[in-house]
Amino acid sequence: MLLGAREIPGEASYAGVGPRAFPVLIGTGLLLAGAAFAVTVLRGATVPAAALPADRRAAAWVAAGLALAIVLVRPAGFAVAAALVFALTARGFGSRRPVVDGLLGLALGVAIDLAFARGLGVSLPRGPLGWLVP
Repeated sequence: MLLGAREIPGEASYAGVGPRAFPVLIGTGLLLAGAAFAVTVLRGATVPAAALPADRRAAAWVAAGLALAIVLVRPAGFAVAAALVFALTARGFGSRRPVVDGLLGLALGVAIDLAFARGLGVSLPRGPLGWLVP
């Protein structure tokens, strides 16, 4: 990832953050996490192969949320897609409050949309709820 980030063209903008900043940040984090994991393994730490049983139902809820987001992000907008992902992921983790989860997801989606629009100057798909993010 770090090697690939070198190939990204573009200079830092007025805020001092260019298109390479996040790939470099994430690549550095992955490198540090891998090094920490390697040190832990070299010290003899082991983890049982089946430390936790797989919960296929929870994974299906999360996968459904991601799939719906991919399909609906353009026609429904980012905030609605984020609300669906949040609500279905919460359901996968055991929440029984779909309305609360959906509203919380919508609020987070609108906040992220505002952060991208105003903070970074990036317009995310708005959909029919575009009036929520001026």
